[in-house]
Amino acid sequence: MAAKKERQLNYELLRIIAMLMIVCLHYLSKGKILGDPARADMGATGYTAWFIEAFCLVAVNVYVLISGYFSGGKKLQALTARAILQRPVRVWGQVITYSVLIGGIALLVGWQEFNIYQVFQYCFPLVTEHYWFATSYVVLCLLMPFLDAGIDRLQKQAFQGLLAGLLLIFSIAKTILPMQLPWDKGGYDAYWFVILYLTGAYSKRYGISLFSNRMRGLLVYLASELAIFASFVGLRFIFFRTGSFAAMLHYAYTYNHLLCYIGSIGLFMAFQETSQTQQRLEYYKKPIKYLSSATFGVYLLHEHANIRDKWYLLSDNGAVSTLTVPAFLVRLVLTVFLVYSVCTIIELLRQKVVTIIKGFLKNNVRECDY
Repeated sequence: MAAKKERQLNYELLRIIAMLMIVCLHYLSKGKILGDPARADMGATGYTAWFIEAFCLVAVNVYVLISGYFSGGKKLQALTARAILQRPVRVWGQVITYSVLIGGIALLVGWQEFNIYQVFQYCFPLVTEHYWFATSYVVLCLLMPFLDAGIDRLQKQAFQGLLAGLLLIFSIAKTILPMQLPWDKGGYDAYWFVILYLTGAYSKRYGISLFSNRMRGLLVYLASELAIFASFVGLRFIFFRTGSFAAMLHYAYTYNHLLCYIGSIGLFMAFQETSQTQQRLEYYKKPIKYLSSATFGVYLLHEHANIRDKWYLLSDNGAVSTLTVPAFLVRLVLTVFLVYSVCTIIELLRQKVVTIIKGFLKNNVRECDY
């Protein structure tokens, strides 16, 4: 296997920001703050929530783009079973640890009544889609060695053709056609993750001329997310005058919508490495690495079946509609940072415990050898 390269701090920082955005998305959706997009009494606070949703929507795409950027096209010495399974097994191990451990605690303290189907969800989190992201990501991890082998043999034009074809089917078609396509999962599937992975690998190898510098990437991100929000406002305007497009009001708020895809690449490329930023980030190298290593654990903790519908209650969301915009924003920021911080601390402690256990087992195996 190719030698492991040092992670770029700029993209590790982006990983942290992306996970903060994901927690924010869950706060807005699980907390029922967004509410019915067709409701007439949206108010300034409601529109603010949908505005924030638009700008955080790129987070999942960005998280997978980072994987493609760093892993896409890596050469393996041989496609052995160990090489293929190593990464997905590692991810599965972290997923099942949180799934079973929190599920067991929930049963013991009475958060969850015993239900055999719920137990199956704890014990088989991937096939039951306890965490949809983890399920799709593990499938992607299984495919990565084969995708990398193909990427290594693709010329630039062939790579562009492949991406164009996949985007036409999984993104452009659903963006243009004003209807729900039967196969469209909104980007909640491994097919979309493959496209994002390939996109990240392509940007690493060839770059993307539209995003030739960081400022241009940032502007594309801002323009794309503003367009998503504008489509929401525009469709609401049409809906209240004609009664049409009720089911399409928030159609652009999907991971595989073309605007979200372009915005994701824009934000990703806005974090391109430069000598100045890398030098600045070196002062914060240790905390960035620590926080970045904990991001997946943050997701697994706050999205557990016994936690995902409870943690947002910390902010008493029943009163959100009566709040002013500044008060809502303060509540949003405090809740998201509190949840993110607590989950990060727990994940870092888990990593420490795993390191101690591995060291103990390793030393004891060596002693047995004598």
